[in-house]
Amino acid sequence: MTIQQIHMTLAQLIAQRVDRRLAAERITLDSRLREDLGLDSLAMTEMLYEIEEAFGATVEVPRPETLVTVRDAVNAIAIELQVPLAS
Repeated sequence: MTIQQIHMTLAQLIAQRVDRRLAAERITLDSRLREDLGLDSLAMTEMLYEIEEAFGATVEVPRPETLVTVRDAVNAIAIELQVPLAS
């Protein structure tokens, strides 16, 4: 799996979760999970479970609040999957 595949899969999960119409293609690595995409703490926690199901790996995040951007989440997934990180 590549970092781009992780990004697109995560973007699709986020697009399904947000209430407004948002195409996964418009979710960039620099999109902020809370401010730009509207994910609150509960949504972030639920999304971590969805990530585990989608990628088959447990993402170790001490607190969901530490994930600020999509890049942070992509990198957390990449670490678990042993994929080079997004710069």
